[in-house]
Amino acid sequence: MSGARLAGWLFADLLLVMVVVALGGEKMTEGAGARIRPELTAGPTSTPAPSLTPAIPAPAPSSPAAPAGGLDPDTESITVRTDPEDLIGGSDGAAASIRRQVVQKAMQFQGERAAFVIVFGNAGRLPGGAVDTRSSTAYAEAVAKLLPAAAPDFFPPYDEKIIRSYHNTDPGVPSGTAEIELFFLLH
Repeated sequence: MSGARLAGWLFADLLLVMVVVALGGEKMTEGAGARIRPELTAGPTSTPAPSLTPAIPAPAPSSPAAPAGGLDPDTESITVRTDPEDLIGGSDGAAASIRRQVVQKAMQFQGERAAFVIVFGNAGRLPGGAVDTRSSTAYAEAVAKLLPAAAPDFFPPYDEKIIRSYHNTDPGVPSGTAEIELFFLLH
């Protein structure tokens, strides 16, 4: 398909979306019984022109004490280290080491509870020098699964949607490092 024809279809789709939004907005104001308020056009002697914006009362100012909700964009992180092959292989010693480190480092967040967690793991490099993404992701997942049991009052229960595991491709991060990025709720 040529670029001009593709642009034409894109324009037509955009126009269709604008029409649907405009008609949907018009139906909403009719159904809600809202009146369309006139807006003055430029010039003192002109007659008022109808506005396409419905007369919607301004929202009441929110109380400063009310929580805003959602995740705080300012994150915190903790770093733990162990032999990735041992942890992936099911070593009790490697798992105990991770749990000890997590408990110790989570103490700095006394009274808080993580709402969302991302674990970035690095399990070493391949012969060509690239990060071993498969092993690194498996390492991150092994660490992630230990978090709720290590500090149940701090971490949410394990769920892949809430505690996510990824590989870390940063060349400056040594093998065996797991960075745990912590997201808290806004207060």
